[in-house]
Amino acid sequence: MQVVILTTFGNLVIWPAVIAGFTGRISWDRASGIVALGSLPFIAAYALDGQTTAASFFAAMCALNAWVWWKGGGGDGTRRRLKSWARRFQGVRRTAPQGA
Repeated sequence: MQVVILTTFGNLVIWPAVIAGFTGRISWDRASGIVALGSLPFIAAYALDGQTTAASFFAAMCALNAWVWWKGGGGDGTRRRLKSWARRFQGVRRTAPQGA
């Protein structure tokens, strides 16, 4: 029962995004991000069902679509936040103690 619910939810997320991408309602980058999120329920469903090949296929599809979304500018806000967090953790250069 869980598998049916998860795959139905995944289909309800993926197919409208694909159709909107084809018709030009949203950009391909945004559609790829939505498809990446929509493939997560498929991964969970097939992993619960024990179908590792299908789960691996959807994991690869998720990774590919997430990469397209990230490279297309979808992750710009995320990149800015990561860079601002990284600035806080910059190391301080110190000289080594001089032994006699």
